[in-house]
Amino acid sequence: MTNEELIISYREGNKRALDELVAANQGIIYKIANKYYGINKKLEFEDLTQAGNVGLMKAVNRYDPNLENAAKFITYAVFWIDKYINIEVNGCSSRDVENTKLNNSCTSLNQFIGEDNDTELIEMIESDSADIVAIEDKLYHEYLRKSLENAMDESNTLQEKEILKFRYGWNAKRMTLDEVGNILNISTRYKVRAIESKAMRRIRSNKWVRRYGKEMYIKESSSRVSLYNDSTYSYIDKKIDLLIEDVFD
Repeated sequence: MTNEELIISYREGNKRALDELVAANQGIIYKIANKYYGINKKLEFEDLTQAGNVGLMKAVNRYDPNLENAAKFITYAVFWIDKYINIEVNGCSSRDVENTKLNNSCTSLNQFIGEDNDTELIEMIESDSADIVAIEDKLYHEYLRKSLENAMDESNTLQEKEILKFRYGWNAKRMTLDEVGNILNISTRYKVRAIESKAMRRIRSNKWVRRYGKEMYIKESSSRVSLYNDSTYSYIDKKIDLLIEDVFD
């Protein structure tokens, strides 16, 4: 039975179908766990696979095979497995992740913090200029990362997003075309490459990504050149590629 058929059978009351589903997808969990293994020295490989199984169960409970144009279950499951293993590696509970949403949106050291929301972040930092610059860079990188993820949500399918994240090493080590194909059950490395290329074309066309590329061109250009000729757009595309390369790492 396929994953989708096993889910339907499980929801109809067949408890054995769930056991079969979990067993059938353990190989995927091991492959994703291996991507993260060694990043957090305190975690054993089993800790990562257990987190992956939590993500798998989350996917089982949320997946709707009856939706029109629904992603394959394996694509949906990879998203949740990767998410929960990443949470485990970073030592964050679900509540911790929710609490950091505000922090991840900060783009300035002038963000107010504290119980009464009356203290600027910069006041909590020693006045070493190098430290302040480093923190500003980190906050800006987080802003770019969040913005790029929003752009992917707008422009890419779930499968395309997962391929980009695996290929560029969004949260851990980069993966080869063959490794991505094995995880997402894509038949050949050439098909993975084709999907990756399509995903990149889509993300380059996103309004926010193109605006960022133009801004970088304007900042670095030493002369006035129309933003609408082919050579300029070629340069902007290069800046976009550098942005994606930097933010994904």
